[in-house]
Amino acid sequence: MTNDPRILELLDWAAATGLPLPRPAEEILALEDAGHVVNLATGDILWEEADKPQRMELTVIGEATAVVLALDAGEVHP
Repeated sequence: MTNDPRILELLDWAAATGLPLPRPAEEILALEDAGHVVNLATGDILWEEADKPQRMELTVIGEATAVVLALDAGEVHP
């Protein structure tokens, strides 16, 4: 598993946020491969949550960003 590109993604996340990984990268990947979700910021493990739909709510800024990106990509027209 040491050649798994997800390890580099985890290390990049740690470098970008300045936060340490809550567990070794190989352990995080093993948990995710088993269907669990690891919260990288808190270390919490959500058991058997990987395949469940996750509820998300956009903020006004998030919605505005989505509109600007869609306009920029030519997906919608003003």
